[in-house]
Amino acid sequence: MGSYMNLKFEKYWSEYSLILAVAVILDPRYKLEFVEWGYNKLYGKDSRELKDVSGTLFSLYGLYIDKFSHLLVSNPVNQTPTQIKVGDKLFEEFDNIYQDGSTSNEKTKLHLYLEEKRLDRKQELDILSWWKLEQFRYPVLSRMVSDVLTILISTVASGSAFSISGRVLDQYRSSLLPETVQALLCTRDWLFGKGDFWMFDMQILP
Repeated sequence: MGSYMNLKFEKYWSEYSLILAVAVILDPRYKLEFVEWGYNKLYGKDSRELKDVSGTLFSLYGLYIDKFSHLLVSNPVNQTPTQIKVGDKLFEEFDNIYQDGSTSNEKTKLHLYLEEKRLDRKQELDILSWWKLEQFRYPVLSRMVSDVLTILISTVASGSAFSISGRVLDQYRSSLLPETVQALLCTRDWLFGKGDFWMFDMQILP
């Protein structure tokens, strides 16, 4: 049983640590340097685990580059209709996408972000707000950040919500209005607060 539990733990931890490491890199106070420092202590220098994190980060960014390529296309400046020949549709698409090398430059935005000086680690920072301000410098990277940093690391919160609702709506109270159920759940949270949340759950469990 212990071996089976350890197998499950190792599987969960490997997946958990990967997305968590990417999230830490996207924090301008830590970036890749912090992950390298931590992974060198855990796995040694130039470990496979660190390469997996770096590879996942850049692969994910490449997918966002493909998906949001329209954000990289800048309108040509001072271009007149005579600059594009009639019937040159094939090369017109190339000109729009690679105008002034915009796409190739934009693909290095992740490198530019990683190379920039880190912010003070001790300062309190709303990361999503910081990235919102930086969305004009990093249009694609900021899209990726908004998705990665909103991932629920644990399913406890959602699982607990379903568990509580099962105790509010049972076979004897199955016709409550949605507004009533919402009021009951909200009142419960207000009364017991976050600190006593799990204690309360343990007390009413059969």
